[in-house]
Parts: sequence; structure tokens; C-alpha cells
Amino acid sequence: MPFLNDLILKVVPSGTWQLAEPLTYDHPKYGLINVPSGFTTDLASIPRIAWRIVNPSTSGTRRPAVIHDYIYNHLTNRFGRKQADKIFYDALRECGTNYLLANLMYYAVRIGGKGSWQD
Repeated sequence: MPFLNDLILKVVPSGTWQLAEPLTYDHPKYGLINVPSGFTTDLASIPRIAWRIVNPSTSGTRRPAVIHDYIYNHLTNRFGRKQADKIFYDALRECGTNYLLANLMYYAVRIGGKGSWQD
């Protein structure tokens, strides 16, 4: 599996999550992506009404969401938004997310992620 370690999170007072340990993902095309401990994430930004379809606490979506958040906030000099979203999709599939759900999440970030892109 391309994730080289487990995701270890702690809750912070704002209701978001913070990495207690670094997270490393080795993408087959783009190489290593290292998220440092202390990085704060909201995991997958999914409206509560959609949680029946995509629960943000599902293990198959959490690590990909952290990688995606980190790229969007700190690696815009290395990746374009389309690449970031493709990495997210690839990570979802590698974590066992089924094809339909991975595609739904991919197109959701393609449509809704533009306002979050930090370039």
C-alpha cells in the first residue's frame, strides 16, 4: 500500500483534527508526499446531509482527505489543482474506496474545491 504509515489524529478545540504523527504517501506517478505532524485538517469537507452516502470518519477516506487538504494548502507550488484531485482519487482507490464512491468524491472536489485552492 502506498501509504507508508498509519493516520494518527487528535481532536483540537475548533472541532478539526491535528496529525499527532507525520503521514507519508508514495504516489506511483508523483512520488512522496509528506504531511508533517501538527498539520490541521477537517478531513473530508462533506455536508452533514451527505454523510449517509460518504461518512467522513470512514477509514478508506481519511488518509486521502488529509493528503488532499495538505496539497491544497501547502503544495500548490508542486502540484496543480487537477493533479491534487487526481492524487486524492488514486489514494481513495488504493485505500479500498469503491469505484462509484471514489468517483463521486473526485467530482465533488473538482466542482467544489476551486474556492479552497491556495495558489
